[in-house]
Amino acid sequence: MAMLWVDKHRPKVLAELDYHRDLSDRLRRIAGSGEMPHILMCGPSGAGKSTRVHALLREIYGSGVDTVKVETKSVAPNPSNPSNTVDIQVVTSNHHLQVTPSDLGRKDRAVVMQLIKEVASHPPLGGHSFKVVVIEEAGALSSEAQAALRRTMERYMKTCRIILLTDGASKIIPPLRSRCLPIRVGAPSTEEIAAVLTKVSIAEGLKLAADLSHKIAEKSGRDMRRAMILLEMMHTQANASSLSKDVAVPSEAWQTAIDKVAKKILQEQTPRMAMEVRGNIYELLLACLPADFILKELVLRLVAEVKNEIVKQKAIAAAAHFNFTMKQGNKDIFHIEAFVINFMRDYRAAMQGARRLDVLLLGIQKCVSKANTPRKGSTMYNAAQTRTNFPQSHQQAGSMHKGPRISGLSIALP
Repeated sequence: MAMLWVDKHRPKVLAELDYHRDLSDRLRRIAGSGEMPHILMCGPSGAGKSTRVHALLREIYGSGVDTVKVETKSVAPNPSNPSNTVDIQVVTSNHHLQVTPSDLGRKDRAVVMQLIKEVASHPPLGGHSFKVVVIEEAGALSSEAQAALRRTMERYMKTCRIILLTDGASKIIPPLRSRCLPIRVGAPSTEEIAAVLTKVSIAEGLKLAADLSHKIAEKSGRDMRRAMILLEMMHTQANASSLSKDVAVPSEAWQTAIDKVAKKILQEQTPRMAMEVRGNIYELLLACLPADFILKELVLRLVAEVKNEIVKQKAIAAAAHFNFTMKQGNKDIFHIEAFVINFMRDYRAAMQGARRLDVLLLGIQKCVSKANTPRKGSTMYNAAQTRTNFPQSHQQAGSMHKGPRISGLSIALP
């Protein structure tokens, strides 16, 4: 089966990584020490966290970690009722287990405890003293699950090591952070992404223009995974052996969908439009886009279109508030919808205030213009008429006079 380029050209060892070489040297020293601590690896999406973790495991255990299989494990969240189980997919090898327990929502606490207990209960193979459990999206774990994870990692420290992957260390509770070695994986620069795209295109026999590689890197938002997918998508659509700099970089479907939602919010602020936006957000959630990602991208687009600074500040504050409440609740759609309604209210109030201000300014301008217009019969009006009806020859003679000129519009006659 044909593999995606992002998987086909994924580096397998630390020496093959093209950027953050100082971090690769640090991970190599950790692997060579023989006593790896618990690790908290944080960084934005597409920075290469999972790739570096796999390369680290390969440095420790060898090629055995490449032989993996996907299993569906049944876990009982409530030990007193073992018949009530939930299924979760895990990636396993003889030396490690990779899992995303946050997919189970509030049941993640029991899953974390039981899976780590199961891994730690089996002795390591090949003379190694420990196995590794890799937890993806650790920041999405509930506070109860993180507290349980802290106790579990202390209990099974001798035979099990935990690697937490998250996009921000602030989402991890302090007691858990203090027990892990923090490692920051920064997003690659556009130049580094462009260099990787050029390397991949050469390996695939594709002639890629240098300007186009930089355009793809900028479009990806410094996300290596997105950049690789965009390159392969453009190659498939063009169906050619070369891509010139004039080729347009396509937009992804989720970007178009979120742009559409933002335009609807700015176009009309009514209950009918709020219900229509709710349906569009449901579609994005059904497409497996994370709720916090949808909220973040929606805020960025709304703030970019709004010119009122007060509305921008309120939108950012509301987004931060509902992003926090979303972590405490169960229904993500409620919190995103609450943000949309709050923004509609603030934006509509600002627009109505701007219209009232425009009407007020127009009225003031009319009053000023009317006050400056000379009325018939007034001294200013008679002076203007005198100036207008004055003979041309007398005006020319008057202009030669060295005394002050009489202006009917500026000097009132007695």
